[in-house]
Amino acid sequence: MRGFCLTLLLCGCCLISPAAAGWKVLPPHDSRTELPKSIPGDAKAIKKGDELPDDNKFRWLIGDLSIPESINGQSTKGQPVGLRLACGDGGEAYLNGKFKVRFDNDTPALLVVSKSAQPGEAVRVEALVYGKVQGSGKFDEASWVIIDAPRARERRLITVNPAKTTGPVPDGLVGLSQGGGLADYEDATAEKLREGGFKWFRMDNIMTNTMKKNDKGEIVYDWTDFDRRVDFMHKMGAAPILAVSYMPQVLDAIEDHERHSAPKSYEVWEELCFQAAKRCVDRKVRVAYWEVWNEVNTGWLKPGPEDTGSERFQKLYDEALGKHQPEKDVIRRFEAYCKLYKATAKGVLRADPKALVGGPALASGPFENDELAHCFHGRGFSRGLMAYCTEEKLPLNFLSWHEYFQSWQTVDKEAKAFKSYLEDYPTIKPQVKSLFITEWNEAWWSNRPHDHELGASWCADSLVRACIPNGDVKPCFFFVKQNDDIFQGHWAMIMKDNVPKASYNVLKMFNHLSGQWIEFTGTDDDVCGVASWDAEKKQLKVILVNYRDRYGVPRDVQLKIPGLPKELLNGQFKEHLVDGTHSNVWHDRKTAELQQVNQGAIQGDSFVIDRTLEPNSVTLFELTPAAKE
Repeated sequence: MRGFCLTLLLCGCCLISPAAAGWKVLPPHDSRTELPKSIPGDAKAIKKGDELPDDNKFRWLIGDLSIPESINGQSTKGQPVGLRLACGDGGEAYLNGKFKVRFDNDTPALLVVSKSAQPGEAVRVEALVYGKVQGSGKFDEASWVIIDAPRARERRLITVNPAKTTGPVPDGLVGLSQGGGLADYEDATAEKLREGGFKWFRMDNIMTNTMKKNDKGEIVYDWTDFDRRVDFMHKMGAAPILAVSYMPQVLDAIEDHERHSAPKSYEVWEELCFQAAKRCVDRKVRVAYWEVWNEVNTGWLKPGPEDTGSERFQKLYDEALGKHQPEKDVIRRFEAYCKLYKATAKGVLRADPKALVGGPALASGPFENDELAHCFHGRGFSRGLMAYCTEEKLPLNFLSWHEYFQSWQTVDKEAKAFKSYLEDYPTIKPQVKSLFITEWNEAWWSNRPHDHELGASWCADSLVRACIPNGDVKPCFFFVKQNDDIFQGHWAMIMKDNVPKASYNVLKMFNHLSGQWIEFTGTDDDVCGVASWDAEKKQLKVILVNYRDRYGVPRDVQLKIPGLPKELLNGQFKEHLVDGTHSNVWHDRKTAELQQVNQGAIQGDSFVIDRTLEPNSVTLFELTPAAKE
């Protein structure tokens, strides 16, 4: 019973019933095709639970259905009735020939079939099932549901109060992250990223090629790749965050062809960090943030012979963890990381005393896997680093971790955990100025939502509900650019020729907020948002997000802004939209850029507008003074 109730809570529905009959699967295609006008003769019957071929083909799935008399004993007459749908690696769903929503195997769809159902009414549901990138190969779900009436039929009031400010809007809300080198370092790419408002840029794998052996067998510095990356970040106007990784092979303490060895000499590593920071200062491309290593908690640092897991580090880790850690490999890796952190900080600060140093660049949040299943050694490494910095009187200016795929509740929980840990380390707490999520996106694997509005709206939901409320959480979108224009679920935000994906357009919306946050009320489990007022620019902006990770539906809302600032009286507004059919290269390559969908005059001293927010959509309203004649 508990699991059944949880299912109802997650889908926002009250009753569920299978819709098994009447489905056909059409022959496959190599790419997306238009909605077929009729069902061809070679279509085959398919039912829920049937396997789909494990290939990279696209298939239309068509169901000729009728609204049932009842769902689990409750009459459907006059009720809001929907169809839950999931199949294969996701796809896009149509109702009676009209596009409704995209879905993923992890983000199933809920089609609102009727807001006031008539039993027996015929409906046709068409779903283009995408070729496999990752995910299920089954027809997973086709179930009738009675939808919670307020979600389906009622108009929700969203109120913005310009008279009540809640704090300054940061200069940029989202940065960038890149593993390895960029697809290119061209001026046009830098300008596209500047246009997106990205104010910080984290790069790992930055040290790998900085030391090599020359033809004489001598170890020499090679700054070619290092300089190119740092110069690019400055060119696009972003503050660099250099993740000092990975180990130049000539410094490996153990043979390791994955670049993850600890250094054979921490003194030589310190000198390398000094030379890197000094070079940036001397070349007037100073690096503000130095993040020590990458995902050490999951094994991406291999201890050397001198990293023995000594009694000191065992005790330090156990006290930080709150219990004994019996795995010696974990303690050895912790010891290597602490030594690496100390050497990095000493080297960087010798060259640039104002530089900020931080870590631990966790893969996932600061928990153990018995607290959150996807986390490993996060509590031990995060609290252990705080304890080590306390003992050694080392700086810890920011904390960092990575997060993909998880709900906003998880991101919020992780941020709050870091802050709670700092309470136990009073000399460290005042040093920490920021929490960086130095890798952040809808998924860490190739995933279809990266190509369209599902991934973009996940980002918006995480920003509004977790990152912004926690104040000092700075996510870094992973990653920047793919070097082709092929839709393959690649997590890049821009494609070849700097064509933006939906995620770029959404993050651009957020990065151009400025001034002061103003009160926003009316949030529920589907709809959320933020609002800002910039008195200097005379701009009031509101972002509305409709996203739910399972079974989102269109939501009717009324946005009301009473008591507008005097500068906006009888002004004008513009509306921009990212959803299934707007500002979305996956839907239409010709409309990849952020689209303005409406504009008009503001009447008097208030702004009121009604909208239907499609699922997985992000809407921006921008209010400005009347145009001068």
